[in-house]
Amino acid sequence: MTVMTITDALAELTLLEKRIESAQTRLEDGALIAVVEVGKVPTGFRSREEHTTQARAALQRVDALIARRRAIKRVIVLSNASTRVAVAGQEMTVAEAIEMKNFIAYYEAVLTTMHTAYHQTRRQFEAAQTRVKERLDKLALEVLGRREAVTSEQYQALADGFMAREGVELLDPVGLAAEVERRQTFIEEFKSTVDRVLSISNARTMVEVPD
Repeated sequence: MTVMTITDALAELTLLEKRIESAQTRLEDGALIAVVEVGKVPTGFRSREEHTTQARAALQRVDALIARRRAIKRVIVLSNASTRVAVAGQEMTVAEAIEMKNFIAYYEAVLTTMHTAYHQTRRQFEAAQTRVKERLDKLALEVLGRREAVTSEQYQALADGFMAREGVELLDPVGLAAEVERRQTFIEEFKSTVDRVLSISNARTMVEVPD
């Protein structure tokens, strides 16, 4: 077993990907199988035995590299599934944090919809309030006139009755403004800290990789 950090394991994964690609390329152009004239030697080889030896070695090399990558990847996946980190005030596994980096786009889309709905509805509400106030003022003029003797109590009584019949209100069962702010704060904090948190965790977390 080889003990290394997740950071080192990830670096080796990147290196292995390049080596696998290179080793796979070497399997082409007659390295594994070739057409030759009877009794002849494949082009580029000194003997049939050399072709056989190198073909088997090339295949074994790429298989060994793939097996090594698979073993390291498995260790990383298992570690990520059990190692816990705190990001934006929420505790989660490293695997969940990595997935959240991809999933955060859904949160952002929902936040945009909420933000738009809030501001559009607020504008509609304010416009409706203005129209109601205009109708109230018109009614007050018709009913109470411009008499100086009209008291605030008389106007208020008229207004209360009118608003009860024709007023408008804003239904906001989820407290949308506060909810938008809460979600926006989480998204901004998550995006600004997740990479740093994962980097620190990867540098500290030790794993055992089969030799």
